Amino acid sequence: MWTTTFVLTFLFLPIQLGTGLSILAIVPARLIESCRLTKAQFVVLGITVGAPATSILLGLLSLWIDGIWTQLTIIVALSCFGLAWTWTIWRPLAGDIREVGTWCIVALPIALVIWWYSFGAFSSFPFMDLGADVHWMKTAQEYANSGVINPYAGQSYVDLRSALAGALSGTVDLDLLQFGWTYRYASIVYFLLAIYSFAQGIYPDESRRRWIFFLFAATSVAPVMTNGSLAVASSVVFLGVLMRNTAGEALNLRPVLLLIAISSATLLAVFFINNNTLVLALLLVGLFALRTLNIEGRISTTLFLGGAWPTTLLLAHRGSNLFVPTIIASWLLYIVIVQIVSVWPARTPPILRFFSLALPLLIAGIAGVIAGMRFGYIPSTNADSVFSWITTLILNKKIEIGDELFLGAGPQVALIELGRAIGPVFAVCVTLGVAWWWTTRPVFRRANATTESRADRPTLLVWSCIAGCGLSLVVLSGFPFLYRTTAIILSLLSITATEVFCQLAVDPALLHWRRRASIAAPAVILATFLVVALYGFAWREGLHFTDYQAFLRPTEVGGVVLLIALVPFAFARSRSVYIWGLAGILGLSIAVDRIGLSGITKTYSFGPLPDHTSVVSHYNASDLEVAHWVGHHLKKAVIVSDPYTQGSIQALTGVPAAYLFSNLDTVNETVAKRAKAVISAIIEPDGGNNRLANACGLIAPFVREMNSETYFQIRKFDAIGGVLKPVRTTTTKAPEPPPAAAAGEAKETKGLTEDDRQAIEHVMTNGADRWHLVVIINPRTIEWTQLGPGQRLPYFPPTGTLDPGLAKMLNAASMPVLYSNSQTVIVRIPCLD
Repeated sequence: MWTTTFVLTFLFLPIQLGTGLSILAIVPARLIESCRLTKAQFVVLGITVGAPATSILLGLLSLWIDGIWTQLTIIVALSCFGLAWTWTIWRPLAGDIREVGTWCIVALPIALVIWWYSFGAFSSFPFMDLGADVHWMKTAQEYANSGVINPYAGQSYVDLRSALAGALSGTVDLDLLQFGWTYRYASIVYFLLAIYSFAQGIYPDESRRRWIFFLFAATSVAPVMTNGSLAVASSVVFLGVLMRNTAGEALNLRPVLLLIAISSATLLAVFFINNNTLVLALLLVGLFALRTLNIEGRISTTLFLGGAWPTTLLLAHRGSNLFVPTIIASWLLYIVIVQIVSVWPARTPPILRFFSLALPLLIAGIAGVIAGMRFGYIPSTNADSVFSWITTLILNKKIEIGDELFLGAGPQVALIELGRAIGPVFAVCVTLGVAWWWTTRPVFRRANATTESRADRPTLLVWSCIAGCGLSLVVLSGFPFLYRTTAIILSLLSITATEVFCQLAVDPALLHWRRRASIAAPAVILATFLVVALYGFAWREGLHFTDYQAFLRPTEVGGVVLLIALVPFAFARSRSVYIWGLAGILGLSIAVDRIGLSGITKTYSFGPLPDHTSVVSHYNASDLEVAHWVGHHLKKAVIVSDPYTQGSIQALTGVPAAYLFSNLDTVNETVAKRAKAVISAIIEPDGGNNRLANACGLIAPFVREMNSETYFQIRKFDAIGGVLKPVRTTTTKAPEPPPAAAAGEAKETKGLTEDDRQAIEHVMTNGADRWHLVVIINPRTIEWTQLGPGQRLPYFPPTGTLDPGLAKMLNAASMPVLYSNSQTVIVRIPCLD
């Protein structure tokens, strides 16, 4: 079974790549060549286009053509066409074999290490952190079961995994839970390819710098490819493509301004189109227009880079509305700095020195203030009222307590996310390295206004430092989800680290061995000391994150031992051994930094680790047993439970639910009150003979406003409306539900009116098929009903058991218990019987 999963996982990305290449094949091959795309960059663009396009096309095929085998066959045929048609563009030539082989030798083991410390060390099959996978797995399983992709399942984007994974599950029995494990490794491999392709744009002719950058940046990649991480990684590659296209030519503001105008127009067009399927259609029309117009020269390149690439990013995730302007602004800053240096070479260094040294200090000061707010030493402030006005204008959504925007807003959230992405060792080393570099007083040569100043490495160093630190300051403002640009910040600061290292330790070719040793010694001592001091401190007993560190302790020890073993190579007389030995030590220090942070920040994500817990998962064996029973016995059921239980069962079975949520701990407060009221009415000890009547009376308004995703799964109604649903929706405030009764307080009997009965029958009946409302109750569900507004359940599954008399009580109240074990009861609510 695992062999099948491995094979299908490593066919998954090629299928998506082929679909993307079939779309890119619309434009002439010479246009791709004129954009100076490397083979790796072309592959990245192909996957960026193909991943969401595959999901959209499969969704349309599932509505138009019966038979999941036929749908998958068409997509695979389209993919094979794209791979074959563009073979001459992406195929590796004889001269590329060495580079490809070296990349595989370096990248594949690094990917395994990243997979282990980000996921594998905390998981034990079949238990893992399923929270972020609930939505795509539910959609995929539903597609595998029914042969139709639910067009209402996507929220603000079309998930890049659910359609193809569901097709493979429904045809060749891909195990989606196993796929969740292997897909993570394939994702990391892809992101390492994206990192290398970005390095090709920054260092097109310098192999040594490219590989040093790769070593420094490799461990900063995301642990799994989601729509958001795909969009931001491809945005970074987009910056590399822009840099490569401005290298070696005299600066001409006309194409620069044209690209900015086209990108802005693309962002506005996609914003107003407000639909993913139509955005794909816009991309196809644009590519056909480029082929028909057959414009040659710089204009066609600018049209493609300014229009097509941003469109693919926006198709992947709406966060690209932030990523694309960030990339354009960073690129424009580089051009501005080159212009300033060329005009005022003598005056510029003091200004650049001030910004490159002052910005890190300013960031450290702001971080100290935010930390003081976090621990109560400084009064907490935020700008949610201002930010809410902006989000209302752009997203038609205010920042409200408990809402997803609220959870992603605030300087404290921004600092935590930025800190765990960058890492203290990396931040300190880069800051001290830049300060050390400035003491050497580099000379900014007088040059023409040309970005051929790749030879002018100080400009590249200072640009990356100022851009990365400036963007960090913007993130620390606390605007919702700005921290998602951390991959861009890390890429910029990795350029800074690469340039500092190379200009101090590599470029001076005639450095005496003793001089090299004087450079290596402080670098080795600093890196080793920071790693050992920071993460050795985290091994102390009594710290709230100590238990998570235990998962990674062998990995950390192995990393430190390997780091110490590389020390002699940094002092070798051979220049090549010295360079790669020192680069390996610094790269390994960054890796250990990431490993240590992975353990420390788990407390922020999951809360304290319960005693005797050996895996980080929100479900246990009892939940798996329940999910398997539901999958085999409840083919026509709509479930209600707490979000953690409901999410895991939906992911494993594909069954619909009475309410939706964005994250396990992010449920609309009004919806949560209604669901809690229904469950409370069922389990109320004093409900007596009124228990069923009370529950049905609360269920009726719940069913009247059934979510579109569940309604489509029941009735297969208005599929075109789902395909054309907007990305940004207008939200209306739902009426408040009646409050749930407190424990021990009798509830007023409320019968089911004829209107309520008709409403339930209309929603839950499709022809001869009648769907049933089923409530799943376990200790966590009961605890959830007792939470107040803004309170959250513990992440980890419950260890207690249910009252053995609960099942008897429910059966006596005319609520048939369909299944029960020590932790769970599944009860049907027969409102229409």
